[in-house]
Amino acid sequence: MQKILHVNPGENRRIVAISDIHGAAKEFAALLDMVKLAPEDILVLNGDYINRGPESAEVVRMVMELAARPNTYVLKGNIERLVPWYLDWGKPEDILPHFDDHVNNLFCEWAAMLGKPRPKTPAEFLELRPLLRRQYAKEAQFLHELPLGLAMGDLIFVHAGIAPSENWEESSEQTLLKNDPFLAQGENKTGKWVIVGHMPVWNVPFSENSNNPSMDAERKIIGIDGGNQVKDFSQLNALIIEKQGDMYEFSYQFADLRPKVRAKTDFAPLDAQGCFKDSWPDFYLDVLERGPEFSLCRRTVSQVCGLVKNEHIGLRKGLPCFAKSSVSTLLAISEGEELFYLDEGGSYTFVKNADGFLGWVPSACLEK
Repeated sequence: MQKILHVNPGENRRIVAISDIHGAAKEFAALLDMVKLAPEDILVLNGDYINRGPESAEVVRMVMELAARPNTYVLKGNIERLVPWYLDWGKPEDILPHFDDHVNNLFCEWAAMLGKPRPKTPAEFLELRPLLRRQYAKEAQFLHELPLGLAMGDLIFVHAGIAPSENWEESSEQTLLKNDPFLAQGENKTGKWVIVGHMPVWNVPFSENSNNPSMDAERKIIGIDGGNQVKDFSQLNALIIEKQGDMYEFSYQFADLRPKVRAKTDFAPLDAQGCFKDSWPDFYLDVLERGPEFSLCRRTVSQVCGLVKNEHIGLRKGLPCFAKSSVSTLLAISEGEELFYLDEGGSYTFVKNADGFLGWVPSACLEK
């Protein structure tokens, strides 16, 4: 049996769930400011606090501080399993290549805080390990002992997914923490809402052109990982849950610290070009017809066709692919509207509106 928390949420309580912070302390602080937690609000932190972003140690400090707050429940993510690997049992010849992928990681941050450089050899790593183990024993123990799930009335919170069983608490640790297909394809036989992070919502077809929390009402599964620090043009989400009678109401807020631009004119495309986007792992492309701004492409796995901005087509292993998270949508905007600036190419700019939806607009519609 896994370590599962059981909590009675009570009546008329707002629940705020945040997942996959990935070392983004500034975005995390901004999101907490936005949601304005009241003392009676329930806060659920749903795993993956470290690595990828530049401030993992600060995020750990913030999470530990929040854990002391009443009505806060902190769950483990798969990334937290790296900490004992780093500090206790991992082989340096395996960990050092891992640092090439996780360039920002908690081990090297902790080392830097002690004035030590990033280890480059097994000997340097083994010299650092006992020092970090002693200095950060409290933090390591906190992350290691986090529970794997939370049962709260008609709501289940786990980092990645559950087994296809009515008794979901018998799910293995691997299923709870690293169930990659669950958001898109997993079965939920519990009759309850299952809220997960782990898989960026951008990767699933029903997320359309946003990184906002995505809901499959038929399966009663909600994904809240906005791809923060992992996907291009991502964000840090807070799912807000309020119960009215027997019904749940779901809303969201997100933190994105990118610069903003203002629309100087309306733009209402006659054809929004649909929602053709990259969807991991289906990101390789056959380029069917080159255009001056957008090219007609076909995703090689699904064989779905659509338009891709030319500047977002690149090469991987010598094959055409999405070079960035990209969507074909032309976005309607209104004069005076503030937009997040994401990218540009040719005569178009890639933006996100205040509701979190992404798309291309003519650059001439934006103030310089």
